[in-house]
Amino acid sequence: MRYTELGNTGYTISRLGFGSMRLPMIDIGGKEYVDVERATAVIHRALELGVNYVDTGFNYCAEESELVVGSALANWPDRDNIVVTAKCTKFRMANPGDMRRLLDHQLWRQRRDSFDFYFFHGIGWDNWHEIDEKTGWFKDMQQAKDEGLVKHVGFSFHDNPENMKRLIDTGMFEAVTCQYNYLDRSNQEAIQYAHDKGLGVVVMGPVGGGRLSVMPQRIGALDTLGGSNAAGLALRFVLAHSGVNAAISGMGSIEMVEQNCAAVDRGPLSEGEVATISTMMDELQELAQLYCTGCQYCMPCPNGVNIPRVFELVNYHRVYGLPEYAIEQYRALVAKEADAAQCIECGECLERCPQHIEIPSQLQEAQAIFAGTE
Repeated sequence: MRYTELGNTGYTISRLGFGSMRLPMIDIGGKEYVDVERATAVIHRALELGVNYVDTGFNYCAEESELVVGSALANWPDRDNIVVTAKCTKFRMANPGDMRRLLDHQLWRQRRDSFDFYFFHGIGWDNWHEIDEKTGWFKDMQQAKDEGLVKHVGFSFHDNPENMKRLIDTGMFEAVTCQYNYLDRSNQEAIQYAHDKGLGVVVMGPVGGGRLSVMPQRIGALDTLGGSNAAGLALRFVLAHSGVNAAISGMGSIEMVEQNCAAVDRGPLSEGEVATISTMMDELQELAQLYCTGCQYCMPCPNGVNIPRVFELVNYHRVYGLPEYAIEQYRALVAKEADAAQCIECGECLERCPQHIEIPSQLQEAQAIFAGTE
């Protein structure tokens, strides 16, 4: 396993982190629960292979993930050298004192006296302040740090890159977890900004939420990438960014753990390989944007068709060369919303589309692509 310094925090962590959001699950009476035996084996295998950074979240895996991680680490021989990150979820912040009550509960769930890192979970600039006005979680976080319950404060981030920089500039944080992968490089500059300011930077979603678990066809055809598997290639791309310390991957099987560890052991992609992939993705993105920019002006559809999402999935299928992902997501879409065949060609969307896309005919084309998959 390869290791690196986590910003200016003084911690040395593995370049692959264990994300506890996709532990193996079992069905009991029609409800999903963590398969404790299998999940423990997966976590232990990651630790055996040198992973020493574990990312946890209160809401993960039907709110059982933290309990299982706590149990798996409780008697691990080298437990004190495993760096654990927990998160204060904004979805449980309603009243003054909620942050401290949640923290105390999470420490109990994970059988710990303190967390190495405690993150404000999934925040943006506005909601971070709005929640503080309701609950006082800034003061509570500082108090928890003063008491030694939290050693370092960070944030996981879902907002635009400029707001990531604004949060960094508050001076409150020592680490950030954010999205970055070769399909979505919007945080590329902000990641370097965080690194230059001394923050530890950990990337979530290196495999694009599963989209890159299958190799895009044009990239798979490149001989220069040395036969990397899809997820491994995605990880190595992320770790090639000079501002990234580590990437966390949600690993639900021992096979995934072993494949990802092997990929990280190979080292990051070269500058040339990163440039090749980036250029290709830029070209594909331009093709996708010519088709639909996702501006949402065509919505709502009177017949309930999610037009931008259908077109996005067509792009994944036809432009990016990810047909398996596109079909899987289309099935999930039409299980909740109308499929493309429900278009009755009323023409309302045509009047609103700034790209002047022939939406009804394109929806017919989409239905032909996905016919029979729903």
